[in-house]
Amino acid sequence: MGRVKKFLMVCLVLSFSGTIFAADIILNEYNAVDSNEFLNGGDSSADSDGGRASDSYFGRIRGNGGDWFELVVITDHLDMRDWKLDIYSDSVFDETLRLTNHPIWSDLRSGTIITVSEDFPADISYDPCSGDWWINVQANNLVIEPYIEPSNFPVNNNNWQLGIRNHNDVIIFGPAGEGIKPLSGIGDTEVFRLEAKPSSSITADSNDYDDGKNLSTFGSPNRWGIQNFNTLRSVVAEVSTLTLLTPNGSETIMGGTGYDITWSNTGTVASVLIEFSIDNGNTWSEVYPTNVGNTGSYNWLVPIINSEQCVVRVTNTANLSIHDSSDGVFTTYECVADGDLTGDCIVNMVDFAIMAASWLECDNPYNPDCSE
Repeated sequence: MGRVKKFLMVCLVLSFSGTIFAADIILNEYNAVDSNEFLNGGDSSADSDGGRASDSYFGRIRGNGGDWFELVVITDHLDMRDWKLDIYSDSVFDETLRLTNHPIWSDLRSGTIITVSEDFPADISYDPCSGDWWINVQANNLVIEPYIEPSNFPVNNNNWQLGIRNHNDVIIFGPAGEGIKPLSGIGDTEVFRLEAKPSSSITADSNDYDDGKNLSTFGSPNRWGIQNFNTLRSVVAEVSTLTLLTPNGSETIMGGTGYDITWSNTGTVASVLIEFSIDNGNTWSEVYPTNVGNTGSYNWLVPIINSEQCVVRVTNTANLSIHDSSDGVFTTYECVADGDLTGDCIVNMVDFAIMAASWLECDNPYNPDCSE
């Protein structure tokens, strides 16, 4: 009888645990930010630490892009037609989202990122050979798409978890999420993310699953450092490059003014991340507002700061190894001259002439000293 009980227990574990065998696909990230909150708290101008925590796609917005989660394909040429995504809230089963038998799911390459979003429209331009490794589908009661059933779904910080079943209802991965690993700690101003290279060794109870508050990456590799997809992405994609044109070194730029950051590229570069550093690349901050797409130009509101060690970096968001930085440092400066009326940071006769021409002018109709 003891052997029978032991055998039944092993069968039970094999049936319900996503941690026994290497998974074909894994949970990579989900957004736990409450709809009334910003990533890392605060308001639209600054987070609770005085920085500007944001998502690499959405920027810094309330709710951080709404209800969404992100998967990474581990097994090459994976067929996910008619697979099920089981959603748990507060560790209790909530509902199942079903993928359709659409051809987009029939041959997924390893290293593919799949996002499921309630608010963001579908994008299946997916083409790994051109460097596009991202599929987004929208699940929403009001949106009928041929890729996933139309259904709203929750994503939150209350022990939210995801399980994945194939077309035969075999558990492929999970449930994974808060309450599995980490056991607790995902707050309503944070995201859940994998802080490791995605691979077949990742299990639902991996210690590499953790919370994050400074940056989320909808549709892109996770960044706490940089998530490496090189091993998974065996497809030989079209070679692409980025070249930063301006600022490229030796410029002197006044803080508080607009300056055009420009770049060029070869190959397919769908979206560009733009960052700047005031300490010659030791630390980096993303420009605000976040750059969207790839137009070759971004009008940068230069920070009001004195630094002679500034550099700018542009990066392909689909492949973070493709980037370029200023060839040399440039200077930004703060202009605080009280008598500067022209905004050129020089007080001279031009400023005096403007003041003289406006002498005794008064625009306050309620001031008795104003004469008509």
